[in-house]
Amino acid sequence: MVSYLLRRLIALVTTVLAVISLVFVLLRLSPGSPLYTLLGFSYSEEGRAAVAERLGLNASIPEQYVRYLRQLAGGDLGASVFSGQPVGELLAQRLPVSLELGLVAGAVWMALGILAGALAALRHGSPFDGLVRVTSVVALSVPSFWLGLVCVLVFGVYITGVLPVSGYVPISEGLPEHLRGLVLPAFVLGLPAFAVVARTFRGSVLEVLDRDYVSFATSMGMSRRTLLARVAMRNAAIPLVTVMGLMLGMLVSGAILVENVFGVPGLGQLMVDSFRRQDYPVAAGCCLAVAVLYLLTNLLVDLAQLAIDPRIREGVLNGGRVR
Repeated sequence: MVSYLLRRLIALVTTVLAVISLVFVLLRLSPGSPLYTLLGFSYSEEGRAAVAERLGLNASIPEQYVRYLRQLAGGDLGASVFSGQPVGELLAQRLPVSLELGLVAGAVWMALGILAGALAALRHGSPFDGLVRVTSVVALSVPSFWLGLVCVLVFGVYITGVLPVSGYVPISEGLPEHLRGLVLPAFVLGLPAFAVVARTFRGSVLEVLDRDYVSFATSMGMSRRTLLARVAMRNAAIPLVTVMGLMLGMLVSGAILVENVFGVPGLGQLMVDSFRRQDYPVAAGCCLAVAVLYLLTNLLVDLAQLAIDPRIREGVLNGGRVR
């Protein structure tokens, strides 16, 4: 177990380093420079050189890369080119908003997905089963930014005053208003998670219910509801945990479009602004935070699989690989 965790941690650090390197190089090779945004079009070469030296942009890309890695090794993410605020402080301000939005959307919609998938499996072939399947396909097909704009149009023009369509209300200003502000972003963000979880859980439950021992238990008088509660739920939980973990990572790290549509001041909005202005330290810090969140979520999923499935646990203890 220790060797497995060590391998996973090494793989995590290697992946994070690869992400940092790729983002760093792409930012430097992209057209434009933060110098043009800072100085405008009327500037002297002396002034440009002074600003470039202050920001460390006068060195070559390899020198900048080595310097940046040294900063990261010391726990320094740098400071914003424009505001001078440390990147760590910016992430500490924005990341909790994205985490809350992703967790709220995931908790509500994944719970509904599990319920819908279980009922659809119990009523296989019924109109409700067809409704769940059609709803899942539609939810996965609709782009989140388009659905967000539709929600803004409906609740901002036609049904005004019911739900806020932009902004973020801190919890210090009241829990009801805080939750009202999260309804539309969480709805748009979590709808694809509902579709994936519902389809996955429905298929897993149907697969378990079609096995021979389940048929034997049914012939002996055990109801399908009892089988679902005692047998199918536990066996179907193995693929469900994997899907839910991956979807949770996507919800937290993939809220870029949703946050910008609804004006939520989270990590996604900060990332878009930093890339638009070519604020190198902030953009790299946002990508680093997203990568770490997603990789840690994957690690937690693997650990949950070890706890649930004894076959995987036995393979790890015997030196095998987790698949």
